[in-house]
Amino acid sequence: MVDATDYYTVLGVARGATADEIKRQYRKLARKHHPDVNPGDKDAEEKFKQISAAFDVLSDEEKRKLYDEFGLEGLRGGFDPEQARAYKSWNDGRATSGDRGADIPFDFDFGDLFGARTSTRRRGREGFALAGEDLHATVKLDFVTALRGTHISVRTPAVSTCSTCAGSGEQPGSRPQTCPECEGSGKIQLGQGPMKVTTVCPNCGGDGKIHEPCSTCDGAGMVHTEQTVEVRIPPGADEGSELRVRGKGGPGIGDGPPGDLLIRTEVAPHPHFTRAGLDLVLRLPVTLHEAYSGATVSVPTPSGVVQMKVPPRAQSGSKLRLRGKGVTRGANTGDLYVELQVRVPDRADDALEKALSETDTLYTNPVREEIRL
Repeated sequence: MVDATDYYTVLGVARGATADEIKRQYRKLARKHHPDVNPGDKDAEEKFKQISAAFDVLSDEEKRKLYDEFGLEGLRGGFDPEQARAYKSWNDGRATSGDRGADIPFDFDFGDLFGARTSTRRRGREGFALAGEDLHATVKLDFVTALRGTHISVRTPAVSTCSTCAGSGEQPGSRPQTCPECEGSGKIQLGQGPMKVTTVCPNCGGDGKIHEPCSTCDGAGMVHTEQTVEVRIPPGADEGSELRVRGKGGPGIGDGPPGDLLIRTEVAPHPHFTRAGLDLVLRLPVTLHEAYSGATVSVPTPSGVVQMKVPPRAQSGSKLRLRGKGVTRGANTGDLYVELQVRVPDRADDALEKALSETDTLYTNPVREEIRL
């Protein structure tokens, strides 16, 4: 069990921890235990109060020094460290001399450890701010849709003001009751013996009254909902591209801003096109006649079909470049490289076979002359 009276233990840091270490650990624990993240969980709410109190002290250099020297007493309102040191010196001397009847030379009024608070959960968190988490989503697109862009709808968590209590955190129609612990004073007296010690009432938080929490939001003043975010995927999205939609991520806690929505794209492969950045490569089949004699052929591009000239005696694997017919992203557009794939007829024909056999004499050099290890 965590010792709530030891702030270093509450945050899970060493007594020599740096300010950055304390801040990182606090943010981690606050996000995990905040009541807005755990509605209705009283254990989480109590844990969050402990974490907030610990951070309030350990993140403040002066408060931390007082806490390290005097413990919780050094943090009470009206605490005078010089008087405390004088009292300790007097008490040590009294113990040594055996004189147990000497009067204490001063009184203590410790005040409120956490400062003035109200008893409702929502008001008790005013001023607290923790940014919302960034949310991550993946959208799968086909090759053509990624080139041209599209619109998608994404459901994300959100928070809204509780309609039952209008954000007050109090049950409508309820009447605050006088706190039975402090009888409405907001303070209680602690300790025995000659020291006069008063502190804030832990039952009502110093308000002197007990407020009935809203039955809908459990006193948070906010309720968790969902929202639909319409997102435009711009033209030219690639595999692994990431789009950041600011302010559409997880809701902030307290006064914190919402996080961002990060959408990663996955693009399905195309049977004929491949992509290299903003450039496209198309493997285009051509006939024997088109490759030998030359021809004008139709080529599909992202901006529409264009006509391309195949030069005479084109070889299979030759690449032709169509400038500005690649992927457009923003103000930039790539090129389209057309790789010719010469296809032989897939039906047998004796006349064609005879004619082709006579073409062997038309090669300037043997076609496999340079193939060697």
